[in-house]
Amino acid sequence: MQFLLTNATVVLPDRVIEEGWVAIERGHISAIGRGSHPLSATIPQLDLAGAYLLPGLIDLHCDAIEKLVQPRPGVEIEIGVALHAADRLLLGCGVTCQFHALSLDDAEFGVRSERFVHDFLHHLATEHHCGARHFIHARVEMSSQRGLEALKLMLGHPLVRLVSIMDHSPGQGQYTTEAAFRAYVAQTTGRSTTEIDEILNRKRASQKDIPERIKQVIEWATRHGLPVASHDDDTPEKVAQWVQYGVRIAEFPTTLRAAQAAHAAGMAVGMGAPNVLRGKSSSGNVSALTAIEAGVVDWLCADYYPASLLSVIFRLADRGTLSLPAAVALISYNPARAVGLDHLIGSIQPGRIADLIVVRRMPDPVVQQVFVGGRPVYTWAEHIEPLPFTGHHPLPNHLPPPHSD
Repeated sequence: MQFLLTNATVVLPDRVIEEGWVAIERGHISAIGRGSHPLSATIPQLDLAGAYLLPGLIDLHCDAIEKLVQPRPGVEIEIGVALHAADRLLLGCGVTCQFHALSLDDAEFGVRSERFVHDFLHHLATEHHCGARHFIHARVEMSSQRGLEALKLMLGHPLVRLVSIMDHSPGQGQYTTEAAFRAYVAQTTGRSTTEIDEILNRKRASQKDIPERIKQVIEWATRHGLPVASHDDDTPEKVAQWVQYGVRIAEFPTTLRAAQAAHAAGMAVGMGAPNVLRGKSSSGNVSALTAIEAGVVDWLCADYYPASLLSVIFRLADRGTLSLPAAVALISYNPARAVGLDHLIGSIQPGRIADLIVVRRMPDPVVQQVFVGGRPVYTWAEHIEPLPFTGHHPLPNHLPPPHSD
């Protein structure tokens, strides 16, 4: 089937086309132009009334699914229910390709365990009600032998598309002190002091094994053709080690010096969009905006808050930090390139798969429609009659009984 999206503000990799059109045929973008399509009278079309047409957002790292499965410590919701809710949430935020960041770390932080990852992978592979594309970003904690063994079993599955190497031992990376680690674990999981002591003892005992485990993970991932990312780099020296290992992605560098070193080495540097939105890191690390202004950030991810992605790119463009195409590339083309998918998705170009989103600013960006593979999977009703509001609840105090025959 062929159809047209017309009268759009089309954001291309290098420019913006006003009053543009995009032709879609058999799920792919077949042509792009401005003004009237020569065959518009004979092809079904949708007038976007000037709204922005962007490539679908590609999010390489978001652990929001964990909160949907475990909204409170000790409370778990069925994975199928959480996955469906996540899919609706992601589409409403414009995310058409999600890499769910799932951790293998001996269940140190809530549901982060090999059991949860295995069950989630099973649901992704067997349930086909989702509108977005869902993949797994396997995060492996180097202190976890169980996590290492679980990763080995997962590799080769078509939905596992990215591996990252983590070391959350206190004294480096995200947790510069043991007190910071203890406070985070206690706050997010409700674990007791004794339980946190056990986690720390396990991490200390595993330190001597970490270098060999890193080599093993990289070897396995390379064998399966998977990209590997480092995590929470804090020094140029640590970055240099990853470059020697052949790692080409750096996510969440915690210092500007580390981000600069990774960028200079040709690594694809990623940071969190919530960091930009809030103007600071939640952990006291380098501001992502500072790193963007320094020109050392290649891609942004939702981290834990999918709605941050669109808001951030328009703010970056509005303040003149980046052009709109360059800002959009942070959450579409650049992450696609980092994981080797840029020949398929991530930009509006002829031949690419038609993963597209229609966005209107009101003034914050609102996703109106989403197309995945040229198929409409999400529509938001723009014109909704508001309920009258007089300062009191609009419903009467006493409702009539339901009608019955």
